[in-house]
Amino acid sequence: MMKPGKKKVKIIVIALISIFIVGVAVFAVMQEAGRKKENVIKIMPDEADIRIQDFVFTEVGQNKIRWDVKAKSGQYQKKKNLALFDQVRIQATTEEGKIYVMTGKKGKMLTDKKDLEITGDVVITSDSGDRFTTDYLRYVNDQRKIYTDAPVVMENNKMRIQAVGLTIFIDKGELMLSSSVRAKLN
Repeated sequence: MMKPGKKKVKIIVIALISIFIVGVAVFAVMQEAGRKKENVIKIMPDEADIRIQDFVFTEVGQNKIRWDVKAKSGQYQKKKNLALFDQVRIQATTEEGKIYVMTGKKGKMLTDKKDLEITGDVVITSDSGDRFTTDYLRYVNDQRKIYTDAPVVMENNKMRIQAVGLTIFIDKGELMLSSSVRAKLN
């Protein structure tokens, strides 16, 4: 038979070991929950309904343009039907297979209309080798038109053109430069 003093010590030791095991288990669960949070969609009610890091979205619209949107981050404001992007890259592939890649520092899309605006060091490249740089551009979905009224530089292996204003009709493959056009042939 155990003495009352030794029994008390044994109970205390068992209690301490139990508390230690529970503490380790709680710490492990908290660490795992912290790791999982990194990939969870964050709800931010003060500025956006949803904010997503490493945003990726693909859609084939009614006019059969495939949109592949990637951004460092994206947020969605449901009441305004507005998606906002940071460090955005958008690839538009037409029904005919033409590919346009548009990149910029910021982007916004009216999600109900699929109209788009990209700003900040904007670059547009086409699968035919044309490269355009400008400060901002807009895309109007119902007209299938990319345009800007800012200064534009268009380059390919045959020429370099500077102008103010650009319009590209995606479905027609038409390109128009608005004014102050200067060209240099290579």
